[in-house]
Amino acid sequence: MVEKEKKAAAQSGEQEAFLAEIQERSKDILRRLPALGPILVLYLQSQHRRYQFICDIEWLVLPPLVRNQCKLYMKKEYPFSFVSWAFVNEEVEKRLIANGGKLREEDWNCGDRVCLIDILAPFGGVEAMLKDIQKNVFPDRGIHLLAPDLKTGGITVRELTTDANKETKDNKTQVH
Repeated sequence: MVEKEKKAAAQSGEQEAFLAEIQERSKDILRRLPALGPILVLYLQSQHRRYQFICDIEWLVLPPLVRNQCKLYMKKEYPFSFVSWAFVNEEVEKRLIANGGKLREEDWNCGDRVCLIDILAPFGGVEAMLKDIQKNVFPDRGIHLLAPDLKTGGITVRELTTDANKETKDNKTQVH
């Protein structure tokens, strides 16, 4: 009987620890949600993103927001631009290029390749934002920018090097 009580107490302690961890994660997520409004304002200003379906927020905006894999740029109190990224493996990157850029939940952190997933800069400043990401977020890593190919309707890859002024590949993709 004592053994069962010990086991039950251990399970109870594990459950309490698990619940405490979930509560802390939930608080962290809730602290990030106020950024959703400014991000959606940028979506409305973007010719490329303004006609996204509201359900696309679930796979395109919320995962990087709750994982802290995005950066919102403000000018004074107004949203100016937004960028999100995923850490993918080669298989997921190939799938992104082939299917137009949609990620599954488990894809956001499945590898060590940094891929910029969404770039919103309806008021300009894409190059300055990319330089900031290279210098301050990923200073020692190569970055793959996945961008729509306006000719094919697919995705092209622009590889940015660790030097903010140098690119190894440029498919001359216009980024919105």
